[in-house]
Amino acid sequence: MTSKPILLYGLTPAQIALIDRLAAAENGINLDKLEYREVVVWMELNKLGMANMTVQRRKSVIVLTDLGARVRDAGYLSKKPIVRLTEPQIAALRFLAGGPRTFSDMPGHMVDVCRRLGIRGWAEWKGEVDGPNWMRITAAGWQILKLVDSSGKVTI
Repeated sequence: MTSKPILLYGLTPAQIALIDRLAAAENGINLDKLEYREVVVWMELNKLGMANMTVQRRKSVIVLTDLGARVRDAGYLSKKPIVRLTEPQIAALRFLAGGPRTFSDMPGHMVDVCRRLGIRGWAEWKGEVDGPNWMRITAAGWQILKLVDSSGKVTI
């Protein structure tokens, strides 16, 4: 039986980084200048109403909304849930907590979950282009895992 997802009210590390970047950009950031990971994060922030796309000089530009600025000023905490932490995500964090894992070490059902953890900033890929690549849990991922393990609930 699956349990309900744990609601997180704090922004993920990747969302915080993009919001800070948008806040620093006076006229927004050209969509073409975003990496794939940042585009995924922007789409999440767009759904939450914290970032928006406008057209300036025939270019798509991502800008921070008033809500995004208020959440930034509030210490990156929102009144609405930002992320729903699910059992597969918790299992993937525990899997990565066991030590660095290569792609071939990951069970098939966990590959996409670990990829999503990487996009959110709770895990990261390391290694060289030609050498072995491996994934490990980040400090933010450890923080989430410790909060889940200590209380069973997460309030951030």
